Amino acid sequence: QGLSQNASSLCSTQKSASDYTNFDREFLSEKPKLSYSDKNLIESMDQSAFAGFSFINPKFEQILDK
Repeated sequence: QGLSQNASSLCSTQKSASDYTNFDREFLSEKPKLSYSDKNLIESMDQSAFAGFSFINPKFEQILDK
């Protein structure tokens, strides 16, 4: 129960869904970037888990076309 009590105390300080006060400032200051992925690896993965999704990042499509 110690873990759930600690988790509850951390979550209870969150003021809203966009409250990032529990994240490290250095982490938050980093620019987001796409991770490199091997085209063959992506093509070998079962894509059925993504059925019904209507958005694909255009930058991701560019990676697949390489």
